Amino acid sequence: MENLSLLIFSVGYVALAWRRLDWAVMFILATLPSYMIRFEIFGIPFTVLETMILIAFTVWTIKNYSSIINNLKLRFKNSFKIACTRLTGENYKLKILTRYPFDYEIIALLIISWIAIVVAGFSDSALGIWKAYFFEPVLLYILLINLFGKRDTNPRININPPIANNVNSVNSIIVALAIGAFWVSALAIIERLIGWNAVAAFWPRVTGPFLYPNALGLYLGPIVLLLIGWLINQWRIFNFQYLIFKQFSIFNFQLLFTGVTILFSITAIILASSEGALAGILIAGFILGLFILINRKPKFKWLPLGAIVAVGGFVIFSSLFFLFVVPEHKYFNSSCPTLNYISDKAMLKDISGEIRKQQWRETFAMMKGDYRWLTGTGLSGYQAAIKSYHQEGIFFNFLRDKDFRQQIVWGSEEYKAKHWQPVEIYMYPHNLILNFWTELGMLGMILFIWIIGKFFYLGFVNCKLKIACTRLAGENFGDKRNGYLILGLMCSMVVIVIHGTVDVPYFKNDLAIIFWVLISMIGIMRLEIKEDNKNS
Repeated sequence: MENLSLLIFSVGYVALAWRRLDWAVMFILATLPSYMIRFEIFGIPFTVLETMILIAFTVWTIKNYSSIINNLKLRFKNSFKIACTRLTGENYKLKILTRYPFDYEIIALLIISWIAIVVAGFSDSALGIWKAYFFEPVLLYILLINLFGKRDTNPRININPPIANNVNSVNSIIVALAIGAFWVSALAIIERLIGWNAVAAFWPRVTGPFLYPNALGLYLGPIVLLLIGWLINQWRIFNFQYLIFKQFSIFNFQLLFTGVTILFSITAIILASSEGALAGILIAGFILGLFILINRKPKFKWLPLGAIVAVGGFVIFSSLFFLFVVPEHKYFNSSCPTLNYISDKAMLKDISGEIRKQQWRETFAMMKGDYRWLTGTGLSGYQAAIKSYHQEGIFFNFLRDKDFRQQIVWGSEEYKAKHWQPVEIYMYPHNLILNFWTELGMLGMILFIWIIGKFFYLGFVNCKLKIACTRLAGENFGDKRNGYLILGLMCSMVVIVIHGTVDVPYFKNDLAIIFWVLISMIGIMRLEIKEDNKNS
């Protein structure tokens, strides 16, 4: 019965993709948790999410076969002409072709990730991770660039007043992500209200459609900031009072739906007690507020850029900071328990923070040997490599005793047993930099730092080019108003980076997709703004 249901779904999805490929891709973005539904084909594990991506990309390839071949031929001819120009000194005219944003980075990523498979010994788990976390997200990235990267001059949904140009191109992506965030957060809220689908091991923390609470925060956090940026963007462009009270349209419904989704998502994150996601949202919201401030007072224009650079630098060295800079076994003692709680969380002195630090100690010790500092452990190789360096548990100061260290050495066995906390071997080190370093090696870690840095760079450049186009052409290319969507997009990445200091914000099916969706959106805007700049 299950196989029959999957077959019927696949046939229906093929029909949808053939008829309306854009809707089929939007359906993928709205149902990212569908990776939870797993099955096998000839012994090869698949998920429903992977199946939809492969079907959509196959349909796109078949329907655009001739243009894909022609583009490949043109690129080959251009490469040949460049070689002839260098050899003969004559100038051979090149055909102008639009490059994919992040094209060289994607090629490098596929090569490095394949090398990581070799390091892992071509294990089945390594091949599965490569397929789900690198290959298929890249396929979806190509689909998004090609389907939504071309400005739709005749949108099928008439919006009055029309959405600004570059917002219109990514509006479908935002709608699909909002739909996904809405039903996921609504399911989590229902779980808390009536206990439906609750996971007993985590109750009263909610999990939504996922297996553990943090997965909910990792999924919803970046989408919340993206939707907030979109909503502020529309507030700056249109007169909401006129829109809401004088007329009604599909656009009005989208505004209302987006606002409700933001509230539901934040509520679900709070109910899941996903502290990393909440910290990311608060810090990203603060940076977004700095952007709004400099729009009114340009003399503070360095503040948001400085904040993002500071956040990036902190995340890169976060594990070293908490291990070697923050004093061990020293606590901020105040008469206010709330301040003590916040201090322990911020300095990773609570139980989860101490477990993270123990993971990082073991990871650094493991990476020193067998050239792992260069090659990493290979895809899905961390758990096996860390075993010989793993400590079964740690002594944790639950009661913040001042003489804790002496008691652990000289105290009774009862005291030691009371403060002993077992530590399991996790799949990843739970730190953004260490995650990429162990899985992909040093080159892979550097590549992802480069990709994220380029993402923020293009965000700032996009805002500046928008202003330049408006001034040169005398037409409204969005100016600073449409820039709020880009700011929301950058703050979404800030949420991922902040949460990544203590968690794994990429190595999961839906999270890898969200990461590359954000990359594709900044790429789409880059292509359109360059076109505007060229025309002006």
